[in-house]
Amino acid sequence: MARTIGGGARGAKMRRIAPYPEFNTLKLQGSQLGDNYKMFDYDGWHTAISTLRKQQIFFIGGTIKSGTTWLQLLLDAHPEVSCKGEGHFLDLMAPALKMAMDQHGRFIAERNQAVFNELGGYPRLTNEGLCSIVAFSIAVFLIEQSKHKTATVIGEKTPDNVRHFQELEALFPKAKFLLIVRDGRDCAVSGWFHNLRSSPEWAKKYGSLDVYASSMADIWAAELAKAQDFADRHVDRTRQVRFEDLVTNTEATLAGIFEFLGVEAPEGILRHCQAHASFVKLSGGRNPGKEDRRSFFRKGVPGDWRNHFSDKVDADFQKRAGTWLDRFGYR
Repeated sequence: MARTIGGGARGAKMRRIAPYPEFNTLKLQGSQLGDNYKMFDYDGWHTAISTLRKQQIFFIGGTIKSGTTWLQLLLDAHPEVSCKGEGHFLDLMAPALKMAMDQHGRFIAERNQAVFNELGGYPRLTNEGLCSIVAFSIAVFLIEQSKHKTATVIGEKTPDNVRHFQELEALFPKAKFLLIVRDGRDCAVSGWFHNLRSSPEWAKKYGSLDVYASSMADIWAAELAKAQDFADRHVDRTRQVRFEDLVTNTEATLAGIFEFLGVEAPEGILRHCQAHASFVKLSGGRNPGKEDRRSFFRKGVPGDWRNHFSDKVDADFQKRAGTWLDRFGYR
């Protein structure tokens, strides 16, 4: 139903303006919020967020199938660390919030012109205001994810964070960042089988692993280039972790990460974290190298690309991303 707005002298017939269907679908009314809004404690949330921002916040990012989930589980096993995934704050949530605010802005602009043109109308949301909404929303999620434990270090893992470290740093200026890197050829193989399992129709876009590997080479190189640029400008707040080092020397690599995050990790805790997130436990009893293509934890070993790449596909990958293969010791 079209909305009516006031106008003219008292008793005059209400004028009508064109409805906005997108707002009709939202239907954000008090009755539909239930009684929850009556218990909303705005000041309490601000106090909680202020406390959160004084703690060590961190974000994990890496090209798809680089080991971000495994790293998240290893860190979350520490009694003083909360690390969950995936929030998709910058690649999904922020654009959705911007779209909602843009819809609201268009409505306000038309109303300002149609009704309040002589008065200047109501202000539009600024970019700084939008950033505040996004930062507030992320903070709320970080608080919610940490309710199950008393954590002093709080992190979130989304692979796409690798492309948004700069924006996350602007929203959380004291945050730290973990970039996990895996041989891009293994990312391609693991990504191929992961998507075949979770989205069979997806494979039609590429047709074969060979074609997908070529595309992945470009993605892997571009994401590493962007993340490395950020790391070079924030040396003290960024740590690069090779998946292969995490596999072959888990405890020592993990100890370095905990030290970087500012949390103590004696040997007992390191052993607990490793056992809690071991491939055997996560896969339901399989040893690393024993493949199950139906599982999220398919194989769990480095170098599997050699079983699936032809010399031609490998040469193409090296041509596209050789600089980064060299930089991280993959050839």
